[in-house]
Amino acid sequence: MKKRYGKVLVLMGGWSNEREISLISGNCVYNSLIRSGINAHKLELDKKNIDNIKQINPDRIFIVLHGKGGEDGEIQSYLDNLSIPYTGSSSHSSEICMNKRITKSILLNNNLQTPKYKKIDDTIDIKYIEKNYQYPFVVKPSSEGSSIGVFIVDNKEDYYVAVEKNHNISEDFIIEQYIDGKEYTVGILNDFVLPSIMLIPPGQFYDYDAKYNSSEMQYICPSGLDEKIEKKIQQISFDCFKTLKCTGWGRVDIIIDRYNTPWIIEINTVPGMTEHSLLPMAAKEKGINFNELVLKILDTSFK
Repeated sequence: MKKRYGKVLVLMGGWSNEREISLISGNCVYNSLIRSGINAHKLELDKKNIDNIKQINPDRIFIVLHGKGGEDGEIQSYLDNLSIPYTGSSSHSSEICMNKRITKSILLNNNLQTPKYKKIDDTIDIKYIEKNYQYPFVVKPSSEGSSIGVFIVDNKEDYYVAVEKNHNISEDFIIEQYIDGKEYTVGILNDFVLPSIMLIPPGQFYDYDAKYNSSEMQYICPSGLDEKIEKKIQQISFDCFKTLKCTGWGRVDIIIDRYNTPWIIEINTVPGMTEHSLLPMAAKEKGINFNELVLKILDTSFK
């Protein structure tokens, strides 16, 4: 069975704002493959060494690149041109999912509930925003991960600060309706929906510091949701995954408001893969250990 994988290259690092997180995830995946007896190699990718992929000449690639370059279809398109199979979603699906505006438009057109939004550009001023959005609302980049650039805006001054800081991150960002509720995430593996995880951040929401730096962040798995609601958010997550034409594996982030209404916040096509990350946590709840999970994800390269 192990021989069928051939030479496996783990791609990590990349050139996004999430490079350091990707390196941690990638090394965890690489070490797991070695433990499983796989002929694994790794490449700390950057724009200067991307052609090393051709020199290594792998039979398949395990993508552990987060953010731009890894989740936006760029590396997937490059590998498609080389006819090298890879884990996870296609280049087209990855590109869609990385862009929150496009993702939300597709979800809304398919009657999947997600907070209303508007692209911020020169035609949008604070008067328009205050007329159409109640405080608080959210300002976020269209194409960043790990909650980079996400601000909850409580007043006009907060808005100007959020816009200024986002201009340093991206030229494309949005206003989004703020949903007051509890945060959950649902992993998907080969069309199998994993148990939801409840996220209890120490601050206002599950931001970058809560994800990677806080010792006070709490994860509840299983989430303790009522069985009916659990099944509902699992189905919504699966419908989101399929509507966006994702394949292999991913994770859908959801907020459930005070009326028990689930709202899709975003989808991740290359979730974190440390042994303490959310998808491995949910898989463990279903009896799938980290090494088994890595091999199941590697299996998604057979398309």
